[in-house]
Amino acid sequence: MKWFTILVSVLMCGSVNAADKWRGLLEIQPNIFLTIGVNVDITKNEMTLDSPNQGSFGKTPTEFTVSETKISFKDTRIQAEFTGAIEGDKLVGSFTQGRVMPLTLHKLSEKDLMSLEFEGSYLGDLDLNGKPLPVVVQVAVVANGFYTSLDSPAQQSFGIPLNEFTIDNKRMTFSSNMIGAQFEGQLGKEGYQGKFVQGFEMPLTLKKKRL
Repeated sequence: MKWFTILVSVLMCGSVNAADKWRGLLEIQPNIFLTIGVNVDITKNEMTLDSPNQGSFGKTPTEFTVSETKISFKDTRIQAEFTGAIEGDKLVGSFTQGRVMPLTLHKLSEKDLMSLEFEGSYLGDLDLNGKPLPVVVQVAVVANGFYTSLDSPAQQSFGIPLNEFTIDNKRMTFSSNMIGAQFEGQLGKEGYQGKFVQGFEMPLTLKKKRL
């Protein structure tokens, strides 16, 4: 089964503090999500948008407003808009792009912000009968952890959810219930080097893509 991501940068969120980062999950298909990030700096009257699963960061919307109780946003380039109410450390609203979808964003804590060093795309090649099959592990920081997914571009398969993901400066591990696969690797000079298991073992090195 193939999963397709929205081919645009998605977005949104707000804060009444001087500068905050917010993240939320937009469900684009049943149990298939995109991570949406909004960075607000009231002192500079700036807002930028992130879509880590798509490798998109720091995009400026066409227009936006920030108040003590509400955030609204519109970007005519991707025909999308968002309006949400601030409820403590949450921004609760709806995102519209062709259809209306609920979207709740959470303000990242100091601990979450420290995890941003691991955010990004990790690329590698599986060896299938002598032919390379590129795979990409997408790592996005959300409140209290990560949201991660697996892409197989050559198979036009994107956004496969990963389970039990862990990462630090020594190792990376994950599994995927959807495709019955798992990976465990140790950090070396070329990236996280280990074994990808899906019925049988295959060597795999995952290296973080430079932005």
